[in-house]
Amino acid sequence: MTQPSSPIANSRELTLPQDATSWVEVSQSAIAHNIKQLNHAGASSGGQPKLCVMVKGNGYGHGLLTAATCFRAAGVAWLGVHDLSEIKILRGAGFTLPLYCVGYLRPDQVADAIALQARFVCYDAEVVRAASLAAVAQDQPARLHVKIETGNNRQGLRHDEAVAFTGWAAAQPGVHIEGLCTHFADIEDTTDHGFARSQLQRFRQTEQAIRDALQLPARGSPEDQLLAHCSNTAAILLWPEVCGQLARCGIGAYGLWPSKETYLSVRELGKEPLVLHPAMAWKTVIAQVRAVPTGEYVGYGRTWRAVRPSRVAILPVGYYDGYDRGLSNIGQVLIDGWRAPVIGRVAMNMVAVDVTDRPRAEVGTTVTLLGSAQDENGNSESVRAEDLAAWLGTIHYEVTTRIAAHVPRVIVP
Repeated sequence: MTQPSSPIANSRELTLPQDATSWVEVSQSAIAHNIKQLNHAGASSGGQPKLCVMVKGNGYGHGLLTAATCFRAAGVAWLGVHDLSEIKILRGAGFTLPLYCVGYLRPDQVADAIALQARFVCYDAEVVRAASLAAVAQDQPARLHVKIETGNNRQGLRHDEAVAFTGWAAAQPGVHIEGLCTHFADIEDTTDHGFARSQLQRFRQTEQAIRDALQLPARGSPEDQLLAHCSNTAAILLWPEVCGQLARCGIGAYGLWPSKETYLSVRELGKEPLVLHPAMAWKTVIAQVRAVPTGEYVGYGRTWRAVRPSRVAILPVGYYDGYDRGLSNIGQVLIDGWRAPVIGRVAMNMVAVDVTDRPRAEVGTTVTLLGSAQDENGNSESVRAEDLAAWLGTIHYEVTTRIAAHVPRVIVP
């Protein structure tokens, strides 16, 4: 560090770019804890499925490489990505774990994906043809996972076309049907899982028809090499018995429950909910503290007016960084472990908060936008992703993934 006195440098001795005005901390110990919990849940059915943890969406906002590094250290078997760019970034950074691409690959991208030894979701004949040509040319298999439509109506093929498509694809030179997959439509959104169970039944019926058509070993037999997978975090927590040999998970690996409905459903099943540790904290520093007399306004549109002599702290972060404009006059941050309200409109690069009752707030003081902090007495307070989502009328997935990519991500213990 060239400027050891920098407020950012002094924050838990993080090594950050000198031009950073906010940063995201990712707890390696929290990630390790969550993976241990999810592995335990998956194994409760008597098996031990491989975990495929999703790092798409910039690692659910935690940083693609930052998250992948933590998951690799935690012993995760596979990583799930969305597109070719993420495959290239991970392989370029030296990640050798199996990569599973769940998003769209154009036929002209398939050769690169195979060269980088990625496997991917497939439901399109042109992609299969491109995969076959690339596999033969490169003398290595194209590992495909056929998507089966069960009720979400994204990507997948319905029963008859899935059976015919899989049989045709399996006969193409160089093509290896490694897996079958589907995706639940509402398992996180309700405590009534009738539709999710009907999806699971349809998936199992199509899976069995494909096994019969291809003369594959029975599910779960010692010779079974077909990865039939449909789990996400909610399914792992609710129905670990459906995990099979591969279990996909996303939000839970980062320490967040999929939804309050999932938590309640686990309780209704008589299970003890897993204790997950949120891995993310988003922080900044106070850039200015100013006195605002009674009656004066703060921010664009004059939406906040001081009703007493006030102290206002200006934070160098805004909606450009992913701190949503919808938090104007609603959001809260933590300063020295105490809550301080956001006042006025969130601007592109600045946020104002009321620190009238926080006399210790000064330029350079660390501010927690998302995460936990302790006050001077050791009491802990949190602004959770779920809190921000509730204030914004959205979901916590969006809160974390919308933190801009230019905000540095750093690994902390």
